[in-house]
Amino acid sequence: MTYLFDSNTFMEAARLYYHPEVAPGFWAWLIGDPMRDRIASVPAVQEEIANGEGELVDWARNTVPDCFWRPVTPDTLRAAAELSTWATDPARAYKQAAIDEFLDSCDYWLIAEAHAAGLTVVTREVSAPESRSRIKIPDVCRAFGIDCAQPFPVYQRLGLRLQQ
Repeated sequence: MTYLFDSNTFMEAARLYYHPEVAPGFWAWLIGDPMRDRIASVPAVQEEIANGEGELVDWARNTVPDCFWRPVTPDTLRAAAELSTWATDPARAYKQAAIDEFLDSCDYWLIAEAHAAGLTVVTREVSAPESRSRIKIPDVCRAFGIDCAQPFPVYQRLGLRLQQ
């Protein structure tokens, strides 16, 4: 199984509990050979990270191999069109600002790739199905039958062990 990581998974880890200077093993583990084909993300996430600052930006630009960032394919584009149709359906009653934000986000491309390739999305976002002002990753995943998970259970499933 391949896990597709959302930008918040990287950003919160770097900022809150696995700062690259404190836990370099975590960052090496994410892109190491044992995790190749098990952990990935999309170019839109790379771009969002690159717009930040600090060690995470350097890691994403200079350390992560290109193969980590799954390219947009014709299947991804077809899945993106399905997501767009779903998000803009008047029956969902999302506010226009929420739709615009979603369609312009890396979340949109992350979910499209997961849908196209049958991958699991890993995110820190929490479902909010009643929200009309924000389209949340877990809610879109649920609507399309895409597996969605929080990071720490995924780390455990993948056998993350940080040692000194």
